[in-house]
Amino acid sequence: MNIRRSTAWLACAVTGLAVFLCGLDHLVLLTALTAIRSDLGPAADAGASWFVNAYLVPVAVLPPLAARLASRFGRLRLFTAALLVFTAGSLTAACADTVTLLTMARAVQGTGAALITPLSLTLVAAAVPSQRRPVLLGVWGALGGLAVAVGPVVGGAVVQWGGWRSVFLINVPLGCLLALAAPVLLREPTGPGAAVFVPTVSKPTTGQRPRRQRPHSRFQNRPSRNLLTVHACGFLMHACVFGTVFWLAQFPQTVQGHSPWEAGLRILPWTAMPLLVAPVAGLVMSRIGARPVLVTAFALTMASSVWFALVLRPEAGFTGQLPGLVAGGVGMALFFTAAPEALLTAAPPGQGLSASGLNTSVREVGALTGVALSAALFARHGSLADPASFTHGLTAVLWGGTAVAGVGLLTANLTGPARPPAQDTTPSSTVKSAGAPRTAVP
Repeated sequence: MNIRRSTAWLACAVTGLAVFLCGLDHLVLLTALTAIRSDLGPAADAGASWFVNAYLVPVAVLPPLAARLASRFGRLRLFTAALLVFTAGSLTAACADTVTLLTMARAVQGTGAALITPLSLTLVAAAVPSQRRPVLLGVWGALGGLAVAVGPVVGGAVVQWGGWRSVFLINVPLGCLLALAAPVLLREPTGPGAAVFVPTVSKPTTGQRPRRQRPHSRFQNRPSRNLLTVHACGFLMHACVFGTVFWLAQFPQTVQGHSPWEAGLRILPWTAMPLLVAPVAGLVMSRIGARPVLVTAFALTMASSVWFALVLRPEAGFTGQLPGLVAGGVGMALFFTAAPEALLTAAPPGQGLSASGLNTSVREVGALTGVALSAALFARHGSLADPASFTHGLTAVLWGGTAVAGVGLLTANLTGPARPPAQDTTPSSTVKSAGAPRTAVP
């Protein structure tokens, strides 16, 4: 039993750390943009937005292709290849000496990340017993949330002491290590539920139209209302978090004059919350289900935005910001803990990979939308001219984030049953993962 538990946790570590790396590169570049402009010259001023968007666009567009590619090449093989693509893109970005090469390298990074996230969810779900799935998926999801949170912290520290190229170089050894570990600690899901199926009509034989199953990346039926609600929650949370963090991360430096490292330390109460909350949230979720956790996550996120909107001033002290930091961190930790379980519970049997791929796209579109809308709000109500103008624009962004979180709170109340089902309803197919017990594959 101890060996089986150890291998399940190792599988969770491999897939979770892969998602952590992908999530880290969403925001880690923000604190490096000034250094990149200084190093690459005037051309980087016009291309700065593309350094961010070149990564986000493939991450938003490509995940639905994961199921189609996995049915052809295998999930584990594709997952390993995606890790190598992401690592190659990181190495190229670290060596880039032109704006064009850096932008292309970021696109390569995003292509690898677009496949890693949906594949890792189904691989870890196949590697653990169904009765322990909420706890381990909670840890897996929390790693993704932690990556988003610590992006500005890691970026600030690395840029201050290692230069902007080190932001990408740190991915290279970790990416290679995970690519080597994946074939050892993970196994390809097998059995009738391992593929994604959609019913098709075969050639008529006796006046009837018999149905057969074949692997495909699309859903067998129209998505359920519950699944659509889970997708909507992902969109709204990412729109709120990315839209506000994009500007909150700049406040300590732009308005109060702190260094990148000092700014990272000041938001540490936020970034530490996933580490503290995720294990407890996973245990609670196994008893009460994902919906109450999602509802609480949106409520705390909304409260955080309201608090910051009320207290942020150019001279605002750290103590006054602390409640907003804690509430935002706990809310984000709860969401990334509960969202994977809610998704797999809502997905039809055998279609976890398709659902995960679509959910990844929806969340990334939410992130792009949130950043775009927050930029519009900031431009309308503030500017970068002086601390007072920046704070005024940030306040407008925070009230916008409050509205988005409020919609998310209402949406989360429409997700599946408050308590988990009495019996395990996952498909009966099995998979063997590095000595782990044979378990159901979503």
